[in-house]
Amino acid sequence: MQLLSLTIDPAAIQTQLDELAEFSATPAPGVTRILWSDEDIQARSYIRRLCYASGLTIREDAIGNLFARWHGSDPTLPAVATGSHIDAIPNAGRYDGTVGVLGGLAAIQALQRTGFQPRRSIELLLFTSEEPTRFGIGCLGSRVLAGTLTPAQLIKLHDKAGSSFEELRTAAGLAHRDLNDVQLAMGHYAAFVELHIEQGPLLERAACPLALCSISPHRVACVSN
Repeated sequence: MQLLSLTIDPAAIQTQLDELAEFSATPAPGVTRILWSDEDIQARSYIRRLCYASGLTIREDAIGNLFARWHGSDPTLPAVATGSHIDAIPNAGRYDGTVGVLGGLAAIQALQRTGFQPRRSIELLLFTSEEPTRFGIGCLGSRVLAGTLTPAQLIKLHDKAGSSFEELRTAAGLAHRDLNDVQLAMGHYAAFVELHIEQGPLLERAACPLALCSISPHRVACVSN
């Protein structure tokens, strides 16, 4: 097993989180970033610039899920993925979702600095519309990727102003991509891990700074400093 000495610059990550938070429809300290709003489009461009600067290959699917890949030595193997979202409900916190995106990028950059070459590709994901603000459906992007929300269901969606999903997708420059190509095949990824802030009081009550959670079975393990 190859042992690596990794270094992370917390100040650099904080700067990126603060810069990302500036793309907001409401003033600080809260963040409001609704899917395909001007603020969302600008924030996505910011993430793209950071990923390009790290030499990652970027693709975008028909609903705006972003994939930034660090190619491994064996690109035929299913990739390891990480990521989260950057859309935000009105007056949300600046760390919800964004830590998972920028933290995942920081992990890739830390590995790159060691000269490490992964065998499996490592892919950073930015999920479209994790929050239910625009169409009243949470986890929209990941649901379509998993096949639990279909193209036929998508095109029936409207926002509160009456604009259809297709109208808004077209305005975002995505109409030339096929909705039927969004769902990922079974086994597309070898593993997925998401870094996320806790959205409840359990870790605070337990004086635990970090936890690891497996979706199945439902377990949470405390990791001490």
